[in-house]
Amino acid sequence: MQRPLRGLMVGVGYFAPIQLAAWRAVSGAEIRGLVGHRDRARVGAVARDAGVGWAGIDLAAAIDAVRPDFLDICTPPATHGDLIRYAVTRGLPVLCQKPLAATVAEAAELAELAHRHGVPLVVNENWRWQPWYRETKKLIDAGVVGQPFHTTMRMRPGDGWGEHPYPDQPYFADMPRLVLFETGVHYIDTTRFLFGEIDKVQCTTATVNPAVAGEDLVVAVLHTSRGGIVVYDADRSAVARTVRSLAYGTMSVEGTEATLEVADDGTMTVLRRDGQVLRHAYRMPDGWKGGCAIAAQQNFVDALRGGAEAETPATDYVRTMQVVEACYQSAALGRAVRIRADRAAGVPEPAGERLP
Repeated sequence: MQRPLRGLMVGVGYFAPIQLAAWRAVSGAEIRGLVGHRDRARVGAVARDAGVGWAGIDLAAAIDAVRPDFLDICTPPATHGDLIRYAVTRGLPVLCQKPLAATVAEAAELAELAHRHGVPLVVNENWRWQPWYRETKKLIDAGVVGQPFHTTMRMRPGDGWGEHPYPDQPYFADMPRLVLFETGVHYIDTTRFLFGEIDKVQCTTATVNPAVAGEDLVVAVLHTSRGGIVVYDADRSAVARTVRSLAYGTMSVEGTEATLEVADDGTMTVLRRDGQVLRHAYRMPDGWKGGCAIAAQQNFVDALRGGAEAETPATDYVRTMQVVEACYQSAALGRAVRIRADRAAGVPEPAGERLP
């Protein structure tokens, strides 16, 4: 029997306890050490709560003590680059929280570095692992909705209004790029998972809450290579029926045979062309947002052991970040922006200009 892989996690912020809880449910790996930035007391407290044996603020000392098989990075995006470079040059596989880097160029550079060293670098993109999205994928692939032609992802967390918005993550208010960079990246990755590549975007952004620096309202029209249109309609200032609901909002997938609706509690309904309205029952796993963090981290471990392919390797995730950048560019230009498949590390190209 193989021993569990030893993991070392960096980061003790808001999401760290969620991620650590997920690791306790993952088969074949365990977190043996936890590294924070400056606050030894905070690191120690989080480690004790999670049953992690080693805690400290020195990454090199942690690696020497734990002798990890992989590094799990759960820190703000600005810190990802240095941590990834440090790990990769030491041959240490990395699971890194999204977004991979602050820019498309840096993300591409990190992906290339890991590839050159033969070290796995995977983005911890758990959104696509939420069970209602996995079930949606199954229903689409089974032909239940026919050919999807119009999808609306309506995000309404209801946590971004007032002088002190985002109480769980107050630093959101100071981010110059907010909804697209921090949350929209989830939906863009999920769109790629469900419907294939995105080759053109048209995006509008606004800042509704004056206490917020970045955009808190986004409407992005995403054109997929399979011919479908996905509308990402995100508003973090609007009143929501349930604050930070299970599914963060609703989704409607309209196809040639049926419309699939996902409610904010993950409930799924199929509206057929013959008039039947069918509740679609499926298993809702335990854990944060239907166990999506567990599933994403399990996929990483299975990939390291050779039993599966990582769904979100850095080399592929660069494309997701490129779409995010294209949305910002579209909002700034006031027109559609086309995304070329061979420009993984480059700047998206405004639609309407001749593509050489």
